[in-house]
Amino acid sequence: MSMRSSLACHAAALALAAQLALPAAAQTVVTPTAYDMPNGYGQANLGSFNYWDKAYTGSGDTSLDFAPLSGGLGDLTDGVIATGRWDAVENLEGTGPYVGWAGIDPVITFHFAQSHSFSQVTIWHDDANGHGNVATPMAFTVTVGAQSQRFDITDPAGDAPFASTLVLGPGFTGSSLQLQVHRFDTATMLSEVQISAVPEPASAALLAAGAGLLLALRRRGAA
Repeated sequence: MSMRSSLACHAAALALAAQLALPAAAQTVVTPTAYDMPNGYGQANLGSFNYWDKAYTGSGDTSLDFAPLSGGLGDLTDGVIATGRWDAVENLEGTGPYVGWAGIDPVITFHFAQSHSFSQVTIWHDDANGHGNVATPMAFTVTVGAQSQRFDITDPAGDAPFASTLVLGPGFTGSSLQLQVHRFDTATMLSEVQISAVPEPASAALLAAGAGLLLALRRRGAA
């Protein structure tokens, strides 16, 4: 076998191995351009405080319970993760770290500048064990296009906020992702949502081929 053929075989084998390994290794957090959802609730609907998405940058009344919000970003993607229970960190101004909903199972739609193969969704939420009728969500449903998956959540001991990590199966590819929150009690509260994706197959193959060729060339230089 010629040196050129040998290099080609090495590159192809390495590219295939790298491509197969990429989905787990190359998973990255992807940032939405906007999310749409109903605003949180507050005193107008018997809340002790106002649990609005007051920092939201898009259209909609951020001081009105359940007002439709669209085209912007806010508390759910600002990097602030609540470490205390709702009654310790929320306020009347609606500027606390949580967005809360009572009496509805909100649907939040995240939009992205390009298509992604989504792999994981992590949601930070309160776990008040029923204090003030606020509890850990019973479940989440993730939908991308025609693909949908429900995740039932187990409430751990204690009442400290925690994160639920939803690992998606194959086929969740698109430029938007829909997250529905299913309440266990009257109200539920989220402080942050983080979405991860893996490279598209064509991009992964290109990266893998490049990595394989570079490694083969280095071996040739060392020979």
